[in-house]
Amino acid sequence: SLSAFWTALSMRIYDILVARLLQNWQVSTVGAVILARDVEALRSVSMLAGTQHDHWDLLRELLTLYMTPPDALKIMLVGSEGDGKGLFARAGKDQSLVFMSRRVDYRYKTNQGQRKSGWVTQLLEDLKVRDPTDFQINIGKFAAGRLFTNK
Repeated sequence: SLSAFWTALSMRIYDILVARLLQNWQVSTVGAVILARDVEALRSVSMLAGTQHDHWDLLRELLTLYMTPPDALKIMLVGSEGDGKGLFARAGKDQSLVFMSRRVDYRYKTNQGQRKSGWVTQLLEDLKVRDPTDFQINIGKFAAGRLFTNK
């Protein structure tokens, strides 16, 4: 049906954007504002036809990880006072952390190679989680059709 076609097209556009973001881009605060505007435009077009466009809403939430100061990220990830309403609950731990790892300030260069910023190490310790980007990332886990089943 036509609705199924538009839904599939929306999901494919999402998949291409997310794959490029997670494989190739690092996002600054200013870049996040521009990216959020572009994602909103893609979301608006996708909403004109088809069904099942929740992936765009979740992506908009994940993009706020790039606009948030490091000292406020813990609340965004776990919710206020660990109430389970943060991005970990909505998008999943690994997905949230992988998106966060694309921040331009997540790593910095040294003579020995790339190192995680101090705030990253502290945040991961506070949350008692491992960094999924220390290992091979399966970009297929971030596909629109699988996003809500990978938590």
